Amino acid sequence: MLCKRVSDNHGLFSLFAAILLLAGCENNTPQPASTTSISTETENQPKKQKPADSSTSTTQSDSTGAEKHVAQSTTGKTSPKTESTSKTSIKPLFKGWPAPKLAIVLTGERHGYLEPCGCTQNQTGGVSLLANLFKKIEERNWPVTAFDLGSLVKRNRRQSQIKYETILASLKDMKYAGVGLGPEELRFGADIFLQLHNPEPVSPNKTPTFLAANILILETPDLGKNHFKIVEVGGVKIAVTSIIGKSHMEKLSDITWQEPAKVLPEVINKMEATKPDLMILLSHSKKEDSKSLAEKFPIFDILLTAGGVEDPIGEPEFIGKTMMVDVGHKGKSAGVVGFYPQKTAKNDPAKRFRFTVIELDKQRFQDTPRMAEQMQFYQDRLKQEDLAAKELPIDHPRGSTFVGAETCGECHTKAYEKWLTTKHAGAYESLITGREDQKGQKIISRIYDAECLSCHVTGWHPQEVIRYKSGFVNKKESPHLLGQQCENCHGPGSRHIELVEMDKLEEAKKVMRVTLAEAKKNTCYQCHDLDNSPKFEFDSYWKKIEHPWRD
Repeated sequence: MLCKRVSDNHGLFSLFAAILLLAGCENNTPQPASTTSISTETENQPKKQKPADSSTSTTQSDSTGAEKHVAQSTTGKTSPKTESTSKTSIKPLFKGWPAPKLAIVLTGERHGYLEPCGCTQNQTGGVSLLANLFKKIEERNWPVTAFDLGSLVKRNRRQSQIKYETILASLKDMKYAGVGLGPEELRFGADIFLQLHNPEPVSPNKTPTFLAANILILETPDLGKNHFKIVEVGGVKIAVTSIIGKSHMEKLSDITWQEPAKVLPEVINKMEATKPDLMILLSHSKKEDSKSLAEKFPIFDILLTAGGVEDPIGEPEFIGKTMMVDVGHKGKSAGVVGFYPQKTAKNDPAKRFRFTVIELDKQRFQDTPRMAEQMQFYQDRLKQEDLAAKELPIDHPRGSTFVGAETCGECHTKAYEKWLTTKHAGAYESLITGREDQKGQKIISRIYDAECLSCHVTGWHPQEVIRYKSGFVNKKESPHLLGQQCENCHGPGSRHIELVEMDKLEEAKKVMRVTLAEAKKNTCYQCHDLDNSPKFEFDSYWKKIEHPWRD
């Protein structure tokens, strides 16, 4: 997810890939030559743990660490309205639904979770399982279209931009018709939208057009995006628009925000003039602000809002004739609306629509080869641009440099020998081979992915995914820092060595000391967070790496 603003020197490859990847190139999406399974993938998705647990995960030890925002188990209690799985049964999709006139898939607030990181088993979400949901809908012979609210990425770095282009290409493969603009992608600036937006695609019903009614790019209406779009699928005409609320907006150069209530009347008039069967608003706002818009503009049939919980219960809210829904975060789930125009009068949305939130789990969904190709191409671009090495590093707050576990082991022999037996020592290799239970599977290597490296090598800030100046660069330049080593917990060791050589032993010990209480409260959670290690429990994990010796 890491990415800087586009620099002047990332080369013709980048520009060529961006042009091909995205919206306007109907038949020219880059074809990475791979049908690899996506078992270990970037930025993923774990659920927030809740008081009651109905986990379907059979997690292995997570002592290899993992990237900062990905990974998820299926822990967490779910509402009966949410289509998810349990330990003992697999709930069928769309149980009790008659065939709708149209199925509408709604997603949003992905925040860079392209695929699960793969650090634990049974992680949910990702574009590969989402694409399989589309396949299952199509197998029912239901017409289907899709819209995304926006916030596809999390950071504003070069890696984030490559990821944004990859996610958009994936949405295009799934025949999304429109995507809103969230605050994260707006931070890229005007250039990316001017490069990637195609106002008149060859297949408009199957191309994810950028939508933003109340955003001006370079002070020009409809430059780099559309105010609204008309989509016709399965004999249903949809008029869709998108807004971003003031609470989600920040001051950006080249981007002008306008009050939604002031711009929507004109946009609505133009939408109504096309005589659509459905009017949809993608509202990147707080839920209360979205509700106010529904009350002020009751013409909308469906309103997809931001600001909901990470794992929604799948219960729509009806505001007059408008059905307002939210679909969660991190790509773990997708909302599906069934449209039944024949059921009742237009003003009764409870009968015109059915809605469910579907958890994208491995029990009901399979990986999609085309999405594996997208993932492989994404990793190939990271390798080609060598971003993990080229991103600007930061100083370590201690001012020391990293020396590597082998140097530590010259004095701390027993602790070093213990470390060699742990999964921490093989953390880098796991980015190539995957988990132990994935032996024999084709794994997409992540060794050029900073979001994975940050917890699988030494000398990175794992939560911010930034390299320290003396931290791991690549295997050739810094082989002494492969794996999750001593200094990731104790800090860089150069000052410690200096103090030992000066015979200031007590001061040397103090510099490196991490108490068990500190480790339990903060240190381990830098990598073993809810995204990457949802079943992490300090006491049992500590026993696997415990090293009490001081020799």
